[in-house]
Amino acid sequence: MNLKYSCTLLFIVILLACRIASAHDEPQDNSWWWDDAWWDESRLEVPDNHPVETSWTSYQSGDVEVTALVARPAGGGEYPPVLFQHGRRGLGELVQRLVRRVAARGFVVLAPDIYGAHFLGTHPIEHDYELEKDVNAAVDVLLARDDISTDRACLYSHTRGGYYTLKVATTFRRQEQEIACYVSYYPHLQDPNAPEPSQVYGYAPEIEQLTLPVLVFIGDEEQYQRRRVTETSIKIMQDKGRDARLVIYPGVGRGFDFRDENVRTFADDLASKDAVQRAARFMRKHLERPLVSADSGEPLSGEALYNSDKAPGSMLYDLPQEVVPGVWSAIGATAPGTWANSGHNNNLSFVITDDGVLVVNAGDNYLLAQALHDEIKKITDQPVKYVVLENGQGHAMLGSNYWQEQGVPVIAHVDAAHEIEEQSFALLEVMQARAQEKAEGTKVVMPDETFEDKKIIELGGERIELLNLGPAHSPGDIIVWLPSRKLVISGDMAFHQRMLPLFEHTDTAAWIETWDKFEELGAEVVIPGHGGPTDMETVTRYTRDYLVYLREQVGEVIENGGSLQEAYEIDQSPYLHLPTAEFLAKRNAGQVFQSMEFDF
Repeated sequence: MNLKYSCTLLFIVILLACRIASAHDEPQDNSWWWDDAWWDESRLEVPDNHPVETSWTSYQSGDVEVTALVARPAGGGEYPPVLFQHGRRGLGELVQRLVRRVAARGFVVLAPDIYGAHFLGTHPIEHDYELEKDVNAAVDVLLARDDISTDRACLYSHTRGGYYTLKVATTFRRQEQEIACYVSYYPHLQDPNAPEPSQVYGYAPEIEQLTLPVLVFIGDEEQYQRRRVTETSIKIMQDKGRDARLVIYPGVGRGFDFRDENVRTFADDLASKDAVQRAARFMRKHLERPLVSADSGEPLSGEALYNSDKAPGSMLYDLPQEVVPGVWSAIGATAPGTWANSGHNNNLSFVITDDGVLVVNAGDNYLLAQALHDEIKKITDQPVKYVVLENGQGHAMLGSNYWQEQGVPVIAHVDAAHEIEEQSFALLEVMQARAQEKAEGTKVVMPDETFEDKKIIELGGERIELLNLGPAHSPGDIIVWLPSRKLVISGDMAFHQRMLPLFEHTDTAAWIETWDKFEELGAEVVIPGHGGPTDMETVTRYTRDYLVYLREQVGEVIENGGSLQEAYEIDQSPYLHLPTAEFLAKRNAGQVFQSMEFDF
């Protein structure tokens, strides 16, 4: 077998043969790593590649001053935080490369040199428990930085660093509030001072306490005693129903991600590149700012935002939460509409007054609308008097026939009604294919009433203004303004917890002009179309400022005679931490380029 064939075969094996739990068992569910876009559509993922800047800082841990390396994408902006903990090798130059690799994926990384702080040499045998306090203190230092985009960090480690970070998460109780996930390469998951039999056949008792999402990488040729402990630990967590994943790379052993170039192999390179990409995706998902479930009060983030259901007893993704007295919103999933979230990936809001309820958005389907109505009835005896559509998109209007069956009129802007007339049957087919049995009862209907610029509803002493301020995200976009409360239900006028999508019909220049009218309202509370309630400063940053930034960057490309391909490569790093950015950033740049290229 020639070398070229062997390398190609190994590449395929590494990409497709990663396994969970046991090296000898096929995974029960490969959906977490299998890529349909590659298999069905031949697309390859393009990694994030940020230029990296590094600096050194220090912090106090008890009586000790700890030096730490900071690596982050160059050029300013905020990024999700990661605490990198070295292992027995210490924080030498080879390990510093690992820190820079994580930062290049779009993270602010703090890497404390805990051995240097205690004048320890590399590869110590005995474990000093006092050093765990230095790692714990680093969490506070990292989360106090002003260039991070989330209020929790992920733990990233290798070898004995995996034990330090395990203790930080459990013994120091950081996993309850400050830590979002745990990632480690061939970690030491046993107390290094434990007797030798425990090193081979046991595992650290803290493993049973670890509740964080876990991702661990090892090589198929890992030392037997280390591999056994790792596989046992992952199995313990999986048996407890926790999100614990083990990736085993064929043809590589311990240290595959930092071997020097004169000894590393082709298989080491492939495993290293694949692992850092998987780790980046894993951490980015879990570092998304958590939303609060209305029923439990506990934060859910990462995969819970994408795949789970916060309200398993309801078609709703999450139950309604009261934003201000009398104004409620059932916050939808950050992910696109799926069978799991029942199409509830936008916000379904309602205003309760002394004379009835006004609902904003009919919902993605008949059963989802019914589920929302059921929750409203639990909160108030007042009847629903109006349903208002924020635009003509499917998740805003396909549930309209449920409300009309209840005798509730559906109101929309004239342009949204036109979109429903033109697009609704195609949107219905897409929804039916996705929702399957959950689409039961859904039929296309037209709004009962339309308006152009403004409609005022006086309901139970509440003045509710339905306003079309001008072109924005979609045809017929409206906002619902409650002037007495300084609260606006903005619909797709404003985004902040996911990257906004741009379509062929989106006029970004006009959206920016419309934003000025939106800002003049003086809203103090914003319930956006997607994501939790927030304020004007936040939605301005992630909507108007993003549009301005993107147009400026594209304008420079066009002025310099650049191509569409160069527009795709525009640096959007200040916004790439947002969910859906990996799918939308390049497409958005392309849409702006095509709309602007004839303006110059």
